[in-house]
Amino acid sequence: MKKTNSGFTLIELMVVIAIIGTLAAIAYPAYTEYVVKAKRADGIDGLVSLAGRMEEFYMNNDTYKLATINAAGTGTVGSDQTSADRYTLIIAEQDDFYYKLQAKPKLADAECGSLELDSLGAKTIVGGAAANPDDCW
Repeated sequence: MKKTNSGFTLIELMVVIAIIGTLAAIAYPAYTEYVVKAKRADGIDGLVSLAGRMEEFYMNNDTYKLATINAAGTGTVGSDQTSADRYTLIIAEQDDFYYKLQAKPKLADAECGSLELDSLGAKTIVGGAAANPDDCW
């Protein structure tokens, strides 16, 4: 009688573990980067929405200077929180004819830091390591 073994050898098992480890080492950093970029979309959405409310305020009042935002959402242009509550929105600068909005992340974003959008449509970053702000927008 011939006995056949049905199973894996230790070498085969170690090769499979090495392959899985290599794939995980490549996939995990890519996944975490994707998650950060997806969360950044909440800040961008908040800034664009707030910019629209600032323009509406200007149409009604002929100035940006008196526009306010706050946590309760009772400011003249709404709330200082994004829809997913990942960024805090502030009016960094404002006068009669110009404003600059900023979205500060609640969890650190080393690559892009805070996102900024002004009344002229210029998109910038503050405190981020990214060489090109367009990579963050």
